[in-house]
Amino acid sequence: MNKGVHKEATGGFCMKMRLPDAIMMGISLTLLLLGGCGGGGKDSPGISVSAVITPSYNGNTTSSVDAVQNSCTNDNGATSQAEYFADHMATASITASLLNTSNIISPMTVFIDTYTITYTGNADSPAAPSIQPDSRAMTFSFIASNTTQTAATSVSVELVDLIRKNQYSAVAGGALNNYTATYTFSGHTEHGEQFTATSQTNFQIGNFNNCPDGFTPL
Repeated sequence: MNKGVHKEATGGFCMKMRLPDAIMMGISLTLLLLGGCGGGGKDSPGISVSAVITPSYNGNTTSSVDAVQNSCTNDNGATSQAEYFADHMATASITASLLNTSNIISPMTVFIDTYTITYTGNADSPAAPSIQPDSRAMTFSFIASNTTQTAATSVSVELVDLIRKNQYSAVAGGALNNYTATYTFSGHTEHGEQFTATSQTNFQIGNFNNCPDGFTPL
């Protein structure tokens, strides 16, 4: 039985107002705010947005995804209860700012409309079964302001839901495998420009001990 460990990763994109674009960033342990996409005129200030994905489960920051629900017994064996078992969630922490402060443009509202998660087995887990992608609609907005008033906000997103946990355990049981989850956020600005942004995080899935203190898995 395994106890979880914490990992987090970051990604971001840089968007021209008239040339929407998305740049996928590598895994990092710190927030990365892009800064190389200067403005191109009064109507094209450029925008910098980055996202950090932090997995969590049952109120704890962890990227260890429990795919098997165990029964838990207390130390003297007199009491048993089902192990906590639910969707494994994550927090997407998003930072946004306008890049060209010489352009006099009001803060701009940016909307996230959908996000998709794809799962890739890592090289150290060659036997990892495939996990089907997950797509979700969302209604979420934040303000992209000038670089002296950078906006930061966060939103709860899925990492691995119960459907995919059960599909995994039906194939692999409690075997441990490592994956990369790639998030693609799609949205638009209040001016109608469309964009996508991509971020990644690693996680391990299998049979983990999430019994409460004083209890052990049967």
